[in-house]
Amino acid sequence: AHPRNPSGKITRQLSNEKQILNDLKTKFSNYLNIHFSFNHFEELTIEEQLNIIIQTDVFIGMHGAGLTHVLFMKPNSSLVELVTSSWQTQKHFELMASINNVNYQRCLIIDGSLATAQRIFDCIKEKISQICPLMSGSAHSQLITTTFSTVVGNFSNSNIII
Repeated sequence: AHPRNPSGKITRQLSNEKQILNDLKTKFSNYLNIHFSFNHFEELTIEEQLNIIIQTDVFIGMHGAGLTHVLFMKPNSSLVELVTSSWQTQKHFELMASINNVNYQRCLIIDGSLATAQRIFDCIKEKISQICPLMSGSAHSQLITTTFSTVVGNFSNSNIII
């Protein structure tokens, strides 16, 4: 549990988290070289967590302490921070990413929205467009399946390897 949250209750969990995970799994199933699974970080040792993070090319996570893992990501990987309107002005994970030479993308989402999975998917595609601006159309699909073959998302302490 966090010192400011001794109960361990997750307060930034999306109300439709399971649906979002299922939708993203479906969207990424079209990319053959992308492996999708998820774990709960709180059930893993710090060594297991770091082994996942250092192999991650794109880390997707809800604004929260779990995003400090960005400090252990390899250079030129990417962090996509999911924020609701109440957290969109917070910049500390963006600063941590820049210190570690990790690309950063803020993705504003609406809790409970049925369109959240599509919004997250669009944010990932937007980040790829920013990293590789000359890539377009079907070339993006190739880029995702080769360069970004591992995607990790942290939704309220859940870890998704896509």
